[in-house]
Amino acid sequence: MIPRMKIISKLTVWLGILLAIAGTVVGLWGGWIAYRQFLALDALRSAPTDKPAWQLFAAGLSLLLGGFLIGLGIGKTPKRVVTTTTTETPTSQA
Repeated sequence: MIPRMKIISKLTVWLGILLAIAGTVVGLWGGWIAYRQFLALDALRSAPTDKPAWQLFAAGLSLLLGGFLIGLGIGKTPKRVVTTTTTETPTSQA
């Protein structure tokens, strides 16, 4: 059986990867909108005024959150020092 924290860690990594992929796709979409606007202005034509601000904001936010979750999921945990105690009573041998 896989320990519960390993499952949460793997789930966090996969969620972070999905968010990073979604952020990349949305960023490309927003970039394409901005590029189309540039091409229309360069050719001295008019184009529908789509503003990619929300797409680029959502892309940046999801990339940031995805990267955080990936780092959180694969981050190393600190090593714990295990201390042991004995219950034996010392005996004196004379």
